[in-house]
Amino acid sequence: MNRPIAIHDGAREGEALREGEAPAEPTMKAARLYAARDVRIEDIPRPRLGPGEALIRVRAISICPSDWRMYVDGHAGGVVPERPIVQGHEFAGDVVELGAGCPDGGPIATGIRVAVEPSWPCGHCDMCVAGRGNICRHVRFPSFPPVDGALAEYIACPISALAALPDHVPYERGALAEPLGVSMHAVRLADPTPGASVCILGAGVIGIGCMLLIGRRGCGAITVVEPIEDRRSLPAGAGVRSVPSMEQLLSEGFEADIVLECSGDSRALDQAVRLAKPGGRIVVVGIPRDERITFDMSVARRRELTVIFSRRSHETIVEAVRLMATGEVDLSALPMAMYPLEETEAALCLTGAPGRFLRAVVTP
Repeated sequence: MNRPIAIHDGAREGEALREGEAPAEPTMKAARLYAARDVRIEDIPRPRLGPGEALIRVRAISICPSDWRMYVDGHAGGVVPERPIVQGHEFAGDVVELGAGCPDGGPIATGIRVAVEPSWPCGHCDMCVAGRGNICRHVRFPSFPPVDGALAEYIACPISALAALPDHVPYERGALAEPLGVSMHAVRLADPTPGASVCILGAGVIGIGCMLLIGRRGCGAITVVEPIEDRRSLPAGAGVRSVPSMEQLLSEGFEADIVLECSGDSRALDQAVRLAKPGGRIVVVGIPRDERITFDMSVARRRELTVIFSRRSHETIVEAVRLMATGEVDLSALPMAMYPLEETEAALCLTGAPGRFLRAVVTP
């Protein structure tokens, strides 16, 4: 276990405060998005802890394509930040302080390395009461306006959102617990039966996660569609068939029991409809940049397809960390590019120019 990290408030060590002088408010460096393509590294106040919260010293943030879209468009799904916002929601770090009501010495204590589930439900609305906190009506999601994210030195998180990260799992891999959780939730919704054929659109982090999870379920043939050549080697290395286009599959008369759309391409749902068998199931995981998309209704209706839209992850963080820690789901081969906080903009730009790197990772 890592040693606890001391936080010095107020005067620097060795300096005394003048009589009557209040301690200076602790600050931290953060990458703040002011508008489209306008990211600035600034000193801002360090978060103050509320009851039930932990202060996390951020060690690694994996940049999600949704972060890139917000960087380019200046909004998240049409929601425009009313003030400069800190992005980043896939992250891991160290617990450095606990708020009121958090027992120090339990599973989560100061000095513990943690991965974080960034979807924070209210616990009280009808969706939460029904056990569907991922679609909570009042959910807080760091990096989605107005809640600041983790592209900073520190972030405050509910202690319930934390999972202890074993010492042998690097922080940058711990940051992938959230996207792996997204894959886990999508596979649960797909509910593949033994022997079912599966087609995955997109070999990004989410698609690869789905591929590895489905491979553990004893399904039939898995096929991955990925137009980027450098990324097709990952499924191929796992013994999975990987092809560059839907057209190639359609020319072969290919159909699958389950199609998982993980690319976020605006054309992908229409492609999924054409690749699914009659009576098949489609799970839409990717988030298209366009607010409205179309698909061939006639094909979907005639095949009596089931289409399910997946929303983030759902109570997956502990299991995601366990799967990575035990090697049951091995993400160590995923190519990642590392950047310091000062080069956040470069990390965002790399995310928008997909190639062999599946994630850009910022290390404050």
